[in-house]
Amino acid sequence: MTKRTAWTVLALAALAPAAAQAQSGDAMCDGMGQLGVVSVSAEGDYDKEYEPARVIDHTFFPDSRWSAKGIGREIVLDLGAPQLVKELGIAFYKGHERKSIFEISASRDGETFQGLLGRTESAGKTTVIQRFDVEDMEARYIKVTALGNEASEWNSILEIQPYGCGEGMIDPTGDGSDSGEYSNKGLYGLFTDVPPSENFDLTGWKITVPYDKNGDGKVDEIEEIALNQGWQDPEVFYTDPVTGGMVFRTIPDGVTTSGSSYARSELRQMMRAGDTSISTRNDDGTPTKNNWVFSSAPKEAQDMAGGVDGILRATLAVNQVTRSGEQGKAGRVIIGQIHAKDDEPIRLYYRKLPHHKFGSIYYAHEAVGQDDIWFEMIGSRKDSAENPEDGIALDEIFSYEIKVSDKEIDGTIHPMLDVRIIRDDGTEVVAPPYDMIDSGYNVADDFMYFKAGAYSQNNITLPGWRDADQVTFYKLETEH
Repeated sequence: MTKRTAWTVLALAALAPAAAQAQSGDAMCDGMGQLGVVSVSAEGDYDKEYEPARVIDHTFFPDSRWSAKGIGREIVLDLGAPQLVKELGIAFYKGHERKSIFEISASRDGETFQGLLGRTESAGKTTVIQRFDVEDMEARYIKVTALGNEASEWNSILEIQPYGCGEGMIDPTGDGSDSGEYSNKGLYGLFTDVPPSENFDLTGWKITVPYDKNGDGKVDEIEEIALNQGWQDPEVFYTDPVTGGMVFRTIPDGVTTSGSSYARSELRQMMRAGDTSISTRNDDGTPTKNNWVFSSAPKEAQDMAGGVDGILRATLAVNQVTRSGEQGKAGRVIIGQIHAKDDEPIRLYYRKLPHHKFGSIYYAHEAVGQDDIWFEMIGSRKDSAENPEDGIALDEIFSYEIKVSDKEIDGTIHPMLDVRIIRDDGTEVVAPPYDMIDSGYNVADDFMYFKAGAYSQNNITLPGWRDADQVTFYKLETEH
């Protein structure tokens, strides 16, 4: 029988007295936290540089690991006294490059072990702690039986962290995410193999898509709950497999919403976050908790609303715009909005004409019952405009911020609209503040909500998917 050598980590010696206080048979408890480990041991030979004690030293450097070759190699943690074990966290060396294979068992006396988790593979996507749910058991000893990895018989573990409850619980020592490596991460820490709702907080949004697949004669909308349960569609709303960005793709001749001639793949802010007891809107136009109002609105409207004033921030890239159709419509897509009951305090446009290298950015302000007022920020909105030398190219990442705030002038609250574009190099283009005091929104029967995505402004294009608008978002947040 192979002799087992014990290794005790001095840095954890202070945990032993607390763990020793846990009496045998008295470890049952509620809750869950990280459990302290008094010592660790491993059978057989291993590289002396990579001794067993490395797996409980709370560091995730590649050289701080236990490594041993062979199927069935065992490493055992001693918790010092029985604790209720509920999960085991393991961080694997090169865990972002390959899957490791293992089993987990536990024992009260260190002799008779009971299986807690059968043959299991790691995700093969990260070097940070992966937590594995195990059969709850009162145990002092936890054994990991290493079965090699998908490429070889080598077993290499950076850290092992038990979780459960008992008198041996300690403060969290970190999961390695501050220095972890990932195989499925793209830009801005986004994962490339999950639906958009796992990268972005979409609890306060629903999405409108440019088709009617359910055949009810109306454009399809996916409400907050379904959207946050991972809804996606590889045609119109999905995660980019390279960057992890949230992709909106619009068929310009697709199904449209009532009151619009243009199709969209676009999020609509839903402040109720799935609480359907809150109506989307009141028939009389007064706000609900699902929407927000300007600070210049009457006090009763502010009390009814879900928020007062607001900011929409986004980081994105426009990947494709339409090239065919009428000259006045080609290349236009709305990438952000504030929508009121009937009108739009702001529509933010990106436009790149077919023969241009760069695109322009401008916005429209629609006062109630009045014509649009246009503001050019980068380049020109004209159909005959020259190529904007300072414009934004397709696939270039930039950010925008749309902000509504209040400003007191002569004792009266004025709603102010501020818009800025932030280039990838940090330079900013800031529009002059626009005073919306005379825009007609200072009433009790109007309300606001943000929108973001790809709202095509071209409904006369080539058929099919050759001509489309596509926008990828990397960050999206609101504030009220």
